[in-house]
Amino acid sequence: MKKAISLLIAVLLMVCGIVSVSAEISPTASVVDTKITIDAIAVPEEGGTVTPSIKNPVEYIVGSDGTVTLIASSNDGFKFTHWEFITGEFDIIEGSLTSSTIVILPKGDTNIRAYAHFASEDASLPSTEPATKVPYEPDDDDKSPTTGDFTPVFFAAGAVVMMLGVAVLALKKKAC
Repeated sequence: MKKAISLLIAVLLMVCGIVSVSAEISPTASVVDTKITIDAIAVPEEGGTVTPSIKNPVEYIVGSDGTVTLIASSNDGFKFTHWEFITGEFDIIEGSLTSSTIVILPKGDTNIRAYAHFASEDASLPSTEPATKVPYEPDDDDKSPTTGDFTPVFFAAGAVVMMLGVAVLALKKKAC
């Protein structure tokens, strides 16, 4: 009898372990073509060039991954210092405001104006991020992916395990 109860408890613990790591598949957002306009400008103009992965400036339909790469290349005698974004809503996917190559993900239909700042090579680079930053806006979208609600299952499994533990203790005391 004790072996049967021990085996039952072991099986229940394994089932609870399996239930705790399984969840519904999160829905993935369908890719919707987004119309964006990119206007990337070198500041000063003689400091270098800015090359977006799309034509500059142009209205562009963002495709499968939706990202746009911006590359700032400095001319002789200049070095890249930072990006400044005046308009547009996007997330930075790779790089930072001080990286010469940055990958952004536009948020919906948007117009993006990016300035790549260059400085003379004899000028010192700023030690911190530029003063002008894109304000952080949290994503308040009510369509966040869900992983399922297994709370009732956990409560039921926990209650069963606790009842079995109490029964085993009761049987053990009775046998002694």
